[in-house]
Amino acid sequence: YYCILIILIFHILQIEKIVNLYKIIAKNPSLSGARILEAGNNGISILSGWSQRNLERKTNQKFYQTHVLNSELQVQSESFPIDVTTELLSAFTADEQRKAVLRQATVDNSTKQFIEIWDKQRLVKNYDLAALDVHGDVYSDSEFSSFEWSPDNTKVLYIAEKKLPKSDPFYKQKPLNKKDKKEEDEVAVGNEYIYKPHWGEQLVGKHLSVVVVLDTTTDVISTLPGIPDELSPGQVIWAEDSQGIVGVAWKHEPRYLGLIACTNRLSWIFLLKDGEYKKISNDGCAVRCPRFSPDGNYLIWLEREAGGPHHNAHRLMRLEFRSKPKPDILVDIVHTSIPIKNVKHFYGLYGRLPCRCWSNNSQYIFLTTPQQNNSCSYIVDTKTKTITEIVNDKSSLTILDVKDDIIAFLETSIIEPAFLTVGKFNLEAVNNGTIKRHEVSAITKILTSHNFMYESSEYDYDNDNEIKHFNYIYFGPKNGEDKSVPFVIVPHGGPHSNYANTFTLDYVLFVLSGLAVVQVNYRGSTGMGSKNVEYLQGKVGDVDVKDCVTATQEALKKYPWLNPKQIGISGGSHGGFLAAQLSAQYPDLYKAIVARNPVIDIAAMFTISDIPDCRNALSKEEKIKYHHDVCAAVINYPFDESVPLSELDQVEMLVKMFRSSPIIHVNKVKAPTLLCIGSNDLRVPASQGKLWYQRLKANNVKTKMLLYEDNHPLASGPVEIDNVINACLWLHEHLSEKKVEDSGLQK
Repeated sequence: YYCILIILIFHILQIEKIVNLYKIIAKNPSLSGARILEAGNNGISILSGWSQRNLERKTNQKFYQTHVLNSELQVQSESFPIDVTTELLSAFTADEQRKAVLRQATVDNSTKQFIEIWDKQRLVKNYDLAALDVHGDVYSDSEFSSFEWSPDNTKVLYIAEKKLPKSDPFYKQKPLNKKDKKEEDEVAVGNEYIYKPHWGEQLVGKHLSVVVVLDTTTDVISTLPGIPDELSPGQVIWAEDSQGIVGVAWKHEPRYLGLIACTNRLSWIFLLKDGEYKKISNDGCAVRCPRFSPDGNYLIWLEREAGGPHHNAHRLMRLEFRSKPKPDILVDIVHTSIPIKNVKHFYGLYGRLPCRCWSNNSQYIFLTTPQQNNSCSYIVDTKTKTITEIVNDKSSLTILDVKDDIIAFLETSIIEPAFLTVGKFNLEAVNNGTIKRHEVSAITKILTSHNFMYESSEYDYDNDNEIKHFNYIYFGPKNGEDKSVPFVIVPHGGPHSNYANTFTLDYVLFVLSGLAVVQVNYRGSTGMGSKNVEYLQGKVGDVDVKDCVTATQEALKKYPWLNPKQIGISGGSHGGFLAAQLSAQYPDLYKAIVARNPVIDIAAMFTISDIPDCRNALSKEEKIKYHHDVCAAVINYPFDESVPLSELDQVEMLVKMFRSSPIIHVNKVKAPTLLCIGSNDLRVPASQGKLWYQRLKANNVKTKMLLYEDNHPLASGPVEIDNVINACLWLHEHLSEKKVEDSGLQK
């Protein structure tokens, strides 16, 4: 009984310790954006947007803060944070005399959207969009949304759901008082249950988008005609004449495919003017982020071939907009790496363009992209087509906004939450990459961070493989007794994404609670050239697994305080797929597993996921043979369900996918496994995790499954708190030695 009591006390103290650590880390807000409002000789003001976890309200709370800087970019004053949680989008006029706000509010127990127009003294106008009934909800997501004033400061441009005709059942008693005949004609009969496809994970309810203009002078809201029915517009911006509209149009026929984290969808940059729709980008491509130069003469955007890996390197395109010749390439797709200025190497473009990214003279472009195991920022000279890396040695550097050659940056590292800095561009930076930056917001050090280190390592195989290189990041104690520290391998999801030197709550919690973390950028990750991304095709469950094992072995050699008998794995999505694969293929190496929404059976998943082109189980040659895009995430071949397959090809294709899946190795698993599953996940359906849970239970493997009413990221307030803390507790329970004397709260 005494031993049981000691164990129980230890468990209670461990929970209390980890919950308290979570609360401390969660106090750090994340920087979501910034806008330079004024940039004159007398100084500038910067409006920054932040998000902070509110644990008591179980939600993320958004707020703005304004900083006033002098001409030397030193902070002179700062405002108190202003809560803007109910704001979905906002935009300032070019002269900064008015602000438009898209707000969501509950009125009479009903959630509604409003567009508010403010001047510097008061609320000028307020539009109840539901009452006006011109369109459905306004889009505020990361893929489609736009919200900006026209150059003449009179109109607001945005994207919304198309208004569809109302529908009644075939039989419905009508009121005795007769309706207006026109109103009756607008109601269709028997269409209420027609299936309406949408854009998948995290874009549920987005069926048909339309371009909308609100004229604040006449108070008229209009949806713009001219865009073909098979296309969905988004990311719209004004041309300088306040008449033309430029944007992105995605092809959604014959099938909508998931758009979140998928930059490979067939799309075009278009111009819409006077009801006429015109493509201005190349056919057969996937495009994003159109941006005009300050003088209105140039339009740039990011472009890659449609199909193939879900995310891969882009090229930077430029069009001389007024003369409208064919676009030219400023930065091409990088296959491995290329030399650039200041004796650096460049591995390609994988990020987005800031909304404002041009120098004042319309010659230089400022952008940010993942590179190896960091996020780096660059200057692109549009005349010479040269690239210069902005010098930054200690953190990841992201450009948030550019105005009048003043640049707002986000800086962060694994041990530092995001903070805001500002610098001024000068022509010398084009050669040496030096832009002196000044701190605007306070830098917060995490608890006892002086005891920890992070270090990136490169690894090259000594073999004949076409791609031999991958990298990993160690984050944990700086030292310790030999074989004393349990550690966790954390492969990223995607699979075509990467880990960078950025602050992540989960991993900070792991490390502060006594674990070390090894983040693996296996072959197939972004930031290392397009060939690295494409190398994973036909090798899923093979090279990615091998790289994780190699990273494990190399970390044990490099950091002798890591314990080879106390190794865990934690990963989500494709990272969950790898957690399952590693636990099955190396059952004696890994002792505890946390898998969030893992892919378990590719053959079973590809017909029900919102991205049936998601798994790289087949090689390019097999893909061509089968004429089916079950592996388009790693090959450049279009998804085409209309091409018939022979019975033999269908069987061979499904067998290949099944053999690449963790489920085929499930009987080898020994490690205790925690599954965190989202019941509303459309990317990796909950049935995948449930299948793994049932098979492990049948094999008497210690297994626990947490089922949340959430989608793929498991990031909503109460869900994040629960799954992150449960994951940390699970790893400690099955990795750490249960020493009561070490179980007190960290000071």
